Amino acid sequence: MTNPARLYNSSAWADPDEIHAIFADMRRNSPVLFLKDDEYPDFWHITKHADIFEIEKRTDVFLNEPRTTIQTREAEALAEAMSGGERRLRTLVSMDPPEHPKMRQLTQQWFMPKNLSRLQEQIENSAAQSLDRMAALEGNCDFAQDVGVEFPLRVIMTVLGVPQEDYGSMLRLTQELFGPDDPDMRRRIDATSDAEKSGIGTHMEFGLYFQRMTWDRRKNPRDDIATLISNATVDGKPIDDAATFGYYLIIATAGHDTTSYSLIEAVRQIAQDPSLFDRLKEDPETMSAKITEEAIRYASPVRHFIRTAKSDFDLRGKTIKAGDPVILWYSSGSRDEEVFDDPQLFNPDRSTKVRHAAFGHGPHMCLGMYLARQEISTFLRLLAERLDSLELSAAPQFVQANFVSGIKRLPIKAQLAANTAKASVAQ
Repeated sequence: MTNPARLYNSSAWADPDEIHAIFADMRRNSPVLFLKDDEYPDFWHITKHADIFEIEKRTDVFLNEPRTTIQTREAEALAEAMSGGERRLRTLVSMDPPEHPKMRQLTQQWFMPKNLSRLQEQIENSAAQSLDRMAALEGNCDFAQDVGVEFPLRVIMTVLGVPQEDYGSMLRLTQELFGPDDPDMRRRIDATSDAEKSGIGTHMEFGLYFQRMTWDRRKNPRDDIATLISNATVDGKPIDDAATFGYYLIIATAGHDTTSYSLIEAVRQIAQDPSLFDRLKEDPETMSAKITEEAIRYASPVRHFIRTAKSDFDLRGKTIKAGDPVILWYSSGSRDEEVFDDPQLFNPDRSTKVRHAAFGHGPHMCLGMYLARQEISTFLRLLAERLDSLELSAAPQFVQANFVSGIKRLPIKAQLAANTAKASVAQ
């Protein structure tokens, strides 16, 4: 008998087999489950693909505010007290109509494929730089730490306009934000203060950084997303500081961690399946796209978001009452047996007629999904050109987090192609 309350426990997510066994049991026996808990708010848990998509598109019934992710009752109370009850942070994922569509429109065209095509050379250069790092390590490395986290980080930081010397700080802050309970990622600065216990400490450090960036871009505009955000207007008025900071934050964090975890999953699958690696080398253009899409489904690195009902809503014979919060478990929706044949199997040849849940659905569907696909498929195509073989040298380790997470350690052994290894060393 599985225990759904384990989903709250960050450490449980270090064992994906346990997590997916819980989800499979919930989909089968209690797909719409109301769970009362002393430590956490009382939530409805939604695990079926169709139900997740239905709730996501029903913005007339379900709100993104007031909460978007799982926190304990104590953490919510501390955050409320620290903020004075005001909306100090507003990101795209926490906004509702009419604010959300207006704010999303500010950058939506920038993240569409036609515009992203101009980044292709930059993405290829960044991928080549990461593969050069693998060459310098003679193919023996922890792919997750040595390559997987820094390649997408470098791309999105360049797009945003963050200088290279600050990439390390951005990575640290993102990991603190998404992995507050993981022993390798948790914040270690004055962890006894109320600000740190409520999670506000990391937000404050992010806020100071982006505040300085905003001032700079208003005085010295450049061709980057930071300039667009800092000078943006809605209904003829500049967007306020909370929305400006929230915009920076969602692009700076979601723009690389989610892509990293999907890329690392793709490399794990290639490394443990020689036939898949052979297929990638034989047809890198086709297979890189197929492996990318399946890796995103399989990893589904954004594990959940929360919606709150503003009116009663009936779902599978249960009534979600007005004011009730519901957790949308994307990791479960992406492995729903009613949608995906043998969903626990990594299968790049599966049909993509029905979308997985990793990017969400409806008005809040992931803004950066085209960029993520472009980055991962580009990296895999170049990897196929640069490597002769690839295998795991130890079992992967997973992040202890129930919001955004995936593989944090992936030791690999790679044999670089002779002609590219020499070129890399020369560089």
